[in-house]
Amino acid sequence: LRERTPPDGPVAALLQEVYALGAPDGARTADASPTPGADRWAWAERIGDRPPGEPRTDVASFAREEGLSLLYVPSMRNGPGDAEGTTPEDRGNAVVANVPLLAPGAVELPFERQRRVAVTAQLALGAHRIGLCSVHLDNRAPWRRAWRSLGRARRRQMTALLRTLPEGSPPTAFVLGGDLNTWVRGRREAAYALARERFPRPAAPDLDARPTHHFEIGGFLRHSDHLLFSVPSEWRTESRRFDETFGSDHYPLVGMLDPGR
Repeated sequence: LRERTPPDGPVAALLQEVYALGAPDGARTADASPTPGADRWAWAERIGDRPPGEPRTDVASFAREEGLSLLYVPSMRNGPGDAEGTTPEDRGNAVVANVPLLAPGAVELPFERQRRVAVTAQLALGAHRIGLCSVHLDNRAPWRRAWRSLGRARRRQMTALLRTLPEGSPPTAFVLGGDLNTWVRGRREAAYALARERFPRPAAPDLDARPTHHFEIGGFLRHSDHLLFSVPSEWRTESRRFDETFGSDHYPLVGMLDPGR
């Protein structure tokens, strides 16, 4: 962020599934136990090294070392943290920027399978305030309600999120970015359609319709990640997908806002 800063504006990153070091706090996922009568609560599975063998840096250490502003809100533990040689961690969403972050907020989404918390913040762009939201919707519902995995669970979460986001000015503009897990129908899923009603830019998202995520089963690609804008009509926006994954199983998206003044 610091090295690639353009001279005429700030840079921010909307991040999902970043991790931070910390002692266990009891946050767990609610998958049903296969054993009747047993405790149905279980730790979320750990997200390990990507790529394996590369150095791992938690988001707080990264922001501190690079001199960046950080807003991070954990959603769940990153594995049980009791395996030999492992340090307790949690994971969640974050906003990182090379300018001060204002109006920090967190939105706990309706519970489906795992606890999900969207992160909101604002930054100054000249005389304007830019709202930011980093969100990660559930990829599936619990097995006992598996039919909700086809889209209804994510529609419920997006509906709740949109109700909490401010409309009007301030902020002058708003950016919504994250993994919406639209693996069933892509941009035809209800969660995406609802988001587009509030965030109509880019006007033609299909111009860069390349998928963004390697599906866990079979390895084929799906369109899961989205970057959307709500801006005044005279503002210019751009967004595109990177050609590299940088060690992730997702291709990152990059966008730009230009007030034109």
